[in-house]
Amino acid sequence: MAAKSSGSSPNQRRKYDEAFKAEAWRLASESRGTQAAAQQLGRTR
Repeated sequence: MAAKSSGSSPNQRRKYDEAFKAEAWRLASESRGTQAAAQQLGRTR
């Protein structure tokens, strides 16, 4: 089975600004968890 290539190194971390992080924390605390927050932010794989 072939691995899915995303075009970047798997060891490279994404960088988000403080406003995005604050919104992610707010959504996670208000919703059913981090996965639901990620879906609202459009960050699921």
